[in-house]
Amino acid sequence: MNDSELADRVRVFREDGYVVLPGVFDKDEVAAFRRLYDEGADDWQFVHGREDPPLIVGHLVERSPRVALGAVTRPALLGLAEAVLGPAVQLDSTVLFSADAEEPEAKGRPVHWHRDRFGYFPNGSYMKPLLVICFAYLQEMTLEYGPLRVIPGSHRTPVSIPEDRLEEPHEDEVLLHTTPGDVVLIHHNLLHSGTHSVSQGRRQFLGIGYNTSAMRHDESYAGPNVRAIVATARKTRDRRTLRLFGEDEMFDRRQNAGFTTPEATAWEAWRSADEEHADACTEARARVAQARKRFS
Repeated sequence: MNDSELADRVRVFREDGYVVLPGVFDKDEVAAFRRLYDEGADDWQFVHGREDPPLIVGHLVERSPRVALGAVTRPALLGLAEAVLGPAVQLDSTVLFSADAEEPEAKGRPVHWHRDRFGYFPNGSYMKPLLVICFAYLQEMTLEYGPLRVIPGSHRTPVSIPEDRLEEPHEDEVLLHTTPGDVVLIHHNLLHSGTHSVSQGRRQFLGIGYNTSAMRHDESYAGPNVRAIVATARKTRDRRTLRLFGEDEMFDRRQNAGFTTPEATAWEAWRSADEEHADACTEARARVAQARKRFS
């Protein structure tokens, strides 16, 4: 993704509250996400002694770093998250969602309109998101499978929905009929809803959330796999990866920077400083990248 493409995507995101990124993951990666859900569901069913599979398998980097680390650091996703949140991005959550089909009469109906965590009722102007969410659906999102529904611009305009209409179609909605490997990235304050699935297969998506290192998160950074990733990032002076997993050595300086000039100016300076900081470890970083490529 070049600078012009990134700027276009940021513009669409700011205007509409969402952007569709085609072909972020290939078919092998989509298959790997499906397998990862199946493996996690099997483990969950075993430890809980249950026959029915869980709706969500989470903490994916700890569960399967070879599959999940490449997904959460994908430049098309992390780069866009940094462009709208600023460079102090941390991983909020990683989940694989999988739901059974419902009765045929549910076809084409929203599940429940909502704004996501950290949301607020908008005042008519754009505000920097506190959280961005990526949805990578693992099947063709036909009306039978239940596409994501969004109300463009509702992250900044005061669109309200009465309590008794939260499961009804909206006159301004857009249904996003994506292809496996596409990703929809949304502002947390955008009104959106799933659609009830009436297909024979399970409705599945990979969800990745990013917020900033100033905020709480749902992801677990405490397991041995993530701690090993963090230790490697320390050795290679990789501030970007350290922040992704909750360690931000520049937190006090940058999160209390005074804010007397436009933020984007500071963001560029911070990115450059982080790149210079890592330059002393170029060879070590190259060895890590080569090893990970070999075993991915």
